[in-house]
Amino acid sequence: MRIFIFFFCATMFGSNHVSSQNAEININEDKVVTVDEVFKIIKAQSSDYMFIYPEKLFESFPKVQLKKGIIKVDKLLDLALSNGNVNITITENNIILIKEKSKNEKRTRKVFNDKVDIKGHVFDVNQQPLADVNVIISDLNIGTFTNIDGAFSMELPHKNFHIKLSLIGYKAEEVDLASISDLSNITITLKEDLLSLDAVVVTAKKTESREGTSTYKIESQAIKQVQAMNLSDVLSLLPGNKTEQVNLTDPKQASIRSAVTSDANSFGTAIIIDGAAISTDANMQTKNSSSLDGGKSVVAGGVDLRSITLANVESVEVIAGVASPKYGNLSSGGVLVKSKVGKSPYIVSANVSSTNYQTSVAKGYELNDYGVLNSDFSFAYSSGSPTERKLFYKSFNLGLRWKLPVFEGLDWNHFTALRIGHSDDGNRHEPEEVYKNEADVKSTSYQLSLSGDFPSSVLGKINYNFSGSLVNQHSFYDTYVLDGPYPIIESLESGTYSTVYTPNAFDQIRDIKGQPVNFNGMVNASQYLHLEHFDFNFETGIQYTFDDNTGSGRVATGNIAHSQDIAGSRSTTFEKIPASKTFSAYHQTVIKRYGESSKQQLNLGIRYDNMLERYNLWSPRMSFSTKHNNFTARAAWGVSYKAPAMAQLYPGKSYIDYINFQYYANNPDERLAVVTTYVYQPTNEHLKPNYSDLKEVGFDWSPDFMNFNFTYFKKDLRRGINTTPELLLLPKTVYEVVSAEEGVQPIIEPTGEVYNIPRTVNVMKNNYYESTNGIEVTLNPKRIKETNTEFNFRYSYLESVVTDKGYSIDKSAYVIGDNSVRYGVYENALNKAIRSFGTLTLIQHIPSLRFVLTLSAELNFKESTKYIGTSLYPFAYYDTDGNYIEIPEENRTNPEFADLKKDENTYTTVGTPFYSNFNLQIRKETKQGHSFSFYANNAPWYNPTYNYLGNRRKLNNKLSVGFNITILINNKSNQ
Repeated sequence: MRIFIFFFCATMFGSNHVSSQNAEININEDKVVTVDEVFKIIKAQSSDYMFIYPEKLFESFPKVQLKKGIIKVDKLLDLALSNGNVNITITENNIILIKEKSKNEKRTRKVFNDKVDIKGHVFDVNQQPLADVNVIISDLNIGTFTNIDGAFSMELPHKNFHIKLSLIGYKAEEVDLASISDLSNITITLKEDLLSLDAVVVTAKKTESREGTSTYKIESQAIKQVQAMNLSDVLSLLPGNKTEQVNLTDPKQASIRSAVTSDANSFGTAIIIDGAAISTDANMQTKNSSSLDGGKSVVAGGVDLRSITLANVESVEVIAGVASPKYGNLSSGGVLVKSKVGKSPYIVSANVSSTNYQTSVAKGYELNDYGVLNSDFSFAYSSGSPTERKLFYKSFNLGLRWKLPVFEGLDWNHFTALRIGHSDDGNRHEPEEVYKNEADVKSTSYQLSLSGDFPSSVLGKINYNFSGSLVNQHSFYDTYVLDGPYPIIESLESGTYSTVYTPNAFDQIRDIKGQPVNFNGMVNASQYLHLEHFDFNFETGIQYTFDDNTGSGRVATGNIAHSQDIAGSRSTTFEKIPASKTFSAYHQTVIKRYGESSKQQLNLGIRYDNMLERYNLWSPRMSFSTKHNNFTARAAWGVSYKAPAMAQLYPGKSYIDYINFQYYANNPDERLAVVTTYVYQPTNEHLKPNYSDLKEVGFDWSPDFMNFNFTYFKKDLRRGINTTPELLLLPKTVYEVVSAEEGVQPIIEPTGEVYNIPRTVNVMKNNYYESTNGIEVTLNPKRIKETNTEFNFRYSYLESVVTDKGYSIDKSAYVIGDNSVRYGVYENALNKAIRSFGTLTLIQHIPSLRFVLTLSAELNFKESTKYIGTSLYPFAYYDTDGNYIEIPEENRTNPEFADLKKDENTYTTVGTPFYSNFNLQIRKETKQGHSFSFYANNAPWYNPTYNYLGNRRKLNNKLSVGFNITILINNKSNQ
């Protein structure tokens, strides 16, 4: 038996019994210790006890959370031994005998009381009550807020839970209720989230979440450290993501777990702000309907992350793994943005770099009986280069979030949120420019959401979220064409027409006016059941989404000129296009089992979606994890779907123009052209929602000296939408001049000769397939207390194989004027991309100086793209009459098809050598809470060159620097 003897005899214990029970122990810092270490702490400060207990008795006991301050010995012992698996006997001489309970006693202990009422108060370090503190039991998916006196109360099935407390401006705390003896008077102190704290988190944290298996949480200190201007900057903290040079003139899109950039991945990533999903399904601002080219507007490619500012954001949670079935209409994960709720001073912030400027102000107002109101305003401006103003982007965003207690005495929390955003994005026309290329893409959005929760005696906890949005979009493109003249073609119907010519130089204008409308309604109910060793949580919900576009549409004005024999897009009326509707229902059961030193959790979920009023889709999602002491193993599998965008379902007509006859004279009155317009109207009702299948396994290991997370996943994205060419043979009539009088157009007649000319149009199909195998690793060694230094390593290996199951069409090698040209039909090659990337971060925090420095080394181990299974020969061809002729596989290399063979350099392998970037971030806070920060990305930068694609090239990002200043006005600390 292990015996702790404090070198005093038993008779001395007897004389000091009363005073020793009330002895005070000083805890010098917040820490987590074992039961054995608790005894050592008591031994170091008091010599009145003898502990006698079997060796290794406490190896399976949960660790004890100690808070900095003074605690009496009896309270400390109760905290350490509250597990209840032991019998304790205290003699008059303070000899403490501890032994394990019998099996019968253990079984009795595991049967919890039916209900446990907890009551508590939350204070700041000055013992002032804190209102509107969010108190959450994540295991039960329930929560509440403290009142104006800082008080809260909840009813739980038992005490084996953790409560999480968070408030704007304060460091979040987590409390283990099982370690507290008196649940009727819990006192919790929140500290201000300042750099004077012993520890701050400035990286993305791998978290345990009910919302997804692999989840990363990015909190306010990390957002401040990267000086994020928008949501895109925050996502650079994820494993595998790089710190990109700040440039707001390019659209930013989210892509999770993929080695390639694709619209299918970005479109399938859901962006959810306070429970309300941001929908872009009704965005139709395409310059050309046949290619979905949106210019400066992101069409069928997801949310433009520049529009999500962070002036009033508390945290960002990224679901990289299998999402809860409550989240639908996605195929590549989700990004959950949580806004701040609570009273706060004016927070004025400014970010400045060489080409980007952003300022914001946020404030939380305490309205007493009318709840709390949080507001924020931000403005951003960017130019493409420090030396010219051709490219530009500017935006402003206004947000209001009002938390209102609906009924006094009823635990009903209701939120009303209003967001207004405006952006202006494009190219200016500079006076010195000879060629005019002007673009101006404006967007003004309005979003209103109503959300909240309240208890129901029948259905349990009811959650609801109703949101609606309206976006006014106007895209204007003006190109000054100097290489005219061209025949003017303005027809909106198929046919052959006589026309005249444009001037040598003229304006070509495209005007697009859209008005996407979205409504999203969701209601769910959750119930809880406890049966001896098991906790059951049931969540059931329904959801309805509606997307439409009531804009006037796409109009081409000015001189619509025939150019380069390509398919063009003219007028389309958006308001006549049918709306997109989805009805959904889902259920999830979460089962937890608690053992002596272990815990298991099983999530079983199913989601039903009726998409586009014709697809009935089922999405099973499940996960399992088992934790034993400090080791957790986990596995998950899930299916999800993403509906096609309205621009994909209803892209509008394509106008194919070609010239039959040209007569260009010096006298403009004598000029004549005969053109044919063919209108191609695609019917895309065949398009199906894309499908994603995700499997992952992993483990988490958290011994005393580190946290280590490892995840392997396989993600298969199927039926993604892209374009495939389709060959059309169109009749071309030959004309001849009958007479040509001076001053008038000539008289022409058809010769009777008609031959077919080939043209291709892009047809949308569910042809995009992507299979990704990946590994994600995060490693966080224990903080070095002596210097307050931390290291963080995150690594991602991604291998994506992309398949386009369509085909390509190309002309054979021919001589101009040769009418025997053929068109080969080729299989698309598989594209295999590998991306191996890691980031090693040093975090040096000096609390006494309120200072933190991060130095990150970005390690680009491998980045390559190669083609697999490629063939330079076609598997079929079209002859001059448009006949489709297959070529037997054994004949494809014959000399007779040599004119159809592609160039030897068509498929090349691209691979970068190893290279690194170094990023420096420094932040300093004052005692009043003001902060000043500076970053230098790719510093030190010496512009190295590498052997790449046969040449010496630069691979590193350019050096970029910026700084931030944040001022707190009317902060209580400086009053």
